[in-house]
Amino acid sequence: MEAGVPDAAGTVTGAFSTGDTAALEVTWKGTHTGPLTTAEGTIPASGKRQETPAAILYTFEGDKIKERRHYFDSLTLLKQIGAQPK
Repeated sequence: MEAGVPDAAGTVTGAFSTGDTAALEVTWKGTHTGPLTTAEGTIPASGKRQETPAAILYTFEGDKIKERRHYFDSLTLLKQIGAQPK
């Protein structure tokens, strides 16, 4: 998403941890000013603002991050930039 929304900034809106796993709820905000490459092709810049909810999960091994997974609501993003009907 960096090239498509270069001004993207995330705000942590919630956090939870248990054992070796931590989860963050994040809201990403930015403007779609560049090409957004997807599995279906490239979406040209729309100039529209977007606000997309996401979750990032971390698994730790000792004090090191062993794994990171990032999930976000791509349908909400696509609707906001006009690439998917509302």
